[in-house]
Amino acid sequence: MSLIAEQLPNSNAVGSIEITYPELYKDIKETESLAEYDEDEQLYAAMQSENIKNKYPTSTIPINLTNNGVLSIVVPLIKNIIAYNIFANELVTHLNLNKEWILLAPSNLNNGQTVNKLQLHNDNTDPVFQNVPVLQPPHTITGVSAALLSLLSLVDAPIATALVLDSEGQIGYEKSDNDAIVDVASILGIIFNLDHKNYVRKVSSNVRKFNGYSNLGMYI
Repeated sequence: MSLIAEQLPNSNAVGSIEITYPELYKDIKETESLAEYDEDEQLYAAMQSENIKNKYPTSTIPINLTNNGVLSIVVPLIKNIIAYNIFANELVTHLNLNKEWILLAPSNLNNGQTVNKLQLHNDNTDPVFQNVPVLQPPHTITGVSAALLSLLSLVDAPIATALVLDSEGQIGYEKSDNDAIVDVASILGIIFNLDHKNYVRKVSSNVRKFNGYSNLGMYI
């Protein structure tokens, strides 16, 4: 789904978000300090430290802004799921709640549709959204989009919509359907007042290169 944001025209970095685990790294240093005079303990502590740092690495997420005011943030997989709530809380705290929020989320739809929507308020009269089917049980979304939508409902954000892309795969590692990505690009191209034809063409071209021409997964 990062391809959708990457193809936004005239987009430049205006900031970044750093995800780190200071308390976790602090505990590692304390453990290493206690094992300093025991070779076996020191080796175990070093291996444990390396494993934890590999599992929960420090990461930097860019914040991009287009010439026409579209702010985009692509959030990678975060293995510590608690961090999603903290991350979402920071965004809600620091960004303008009065702007329109559009979230992209994967889900295994299994309903013959490529894109569904999940809105905080049903009074969003944008005709583009009116044509998108509403996400129905038992389908759900997870991760940062779910955390954000939940928080935005608590602060009564005026306009917030999750566009849910048909995807397959384990939670956190989903691969979105090619047609779903292109369909979402078409929706965003209209909402963001982009050169619609050119934007959709670029997204379509890149998604076919990245995901291949087949939407089918291969399992061995």
